Amino acid sequence: MIRHHPSEATLLAYAAGRLPEPHRIVLRTHFALCPACAQTVRLATEIGGALLDEATPAALSAGSLARTLDRLDLRDPAVPAAPVPVTVAALATGRWRWIGPGLRMMSLRPRDAHDARLDLIRVAPGMELPSHGHTGTELTCVLQGAFRDETGVYAVGDVAEGDDTLEHRPAAMPTDETCVCLIATTGRLRAQSWLVRLIQPLIGV
Repeated sequence: MIRHHPSEATLLAYAAGRLPEPHRIVLRTHFALCPACAQTVRLATEIGGALLDEATPAALSAGSLARTLDRLDLRDPAVPAAPVPVTVAALATGRWRWIGPGLRMMSLRPRDAHDARLDLIRVAPGMELPSHGHTGTELTCVLQGAFRDETGVYAVGDVAEGDDTLEHRPAAMPTDETCVCLIATTGRLRAQSWLVRLIQPLIGV
C-alpha cells in the first residue's frame, strides 16, 4: 500500500506545467501506481481549464499560435509518459555505474537547462548512502524494495520529497530485495563527507 504521496503543492505545480521534465517523469511513474494522485491531477487540470475559460481574453504575441501548434508535435520517444506496468526493466535503458560499495547509478536524462537530472539508483539490502543534502529539490519514487531515512520508510510506489533544508542518510531496508529508485534532482548534492565531495565530479551529482 502506498503511504507517501506528493504534496498538494507539487501536484498543483505538475498540473500547471511548472516542474522540470525529470520531476514530471518521476510523478508520472507514481501516477501509474497511484490512481488517487492521478485523479487529483486530472481534477486540478480540469479546474485550471475552467478558470482559463472564464478569464478575460488577452491579446497574443505574434506567432503564439504557430509556436503552440508546433509544441503539440514535440515528443521525446526515449521517455514514455508513464510506463505501465512500471518496472525497473522498462526504465533501465542505460549503463549501471559503480558509485560506492553496494551502490549503482544509471543516468536517464543528463542535467538540463533547469539544472535538473533524472537517474536510477540501486542500493543493496542494508546498505546506506552517505549523509547528504541538496542545493535544490529532490523527488524519489521507489520502484523495487524499500528504504528508510530521517523522514520515514518508503516502499514501492511511495514518493519522497526533499528540498535544500533536508539532510538525510537513506538506507535500503535489510531485506532480500535490492532497493531501486527513480530520482529527479535540481542543483547539486551537498555532501558531508570529504570522500564523497572528492568523487562528485566523477559521478556528476
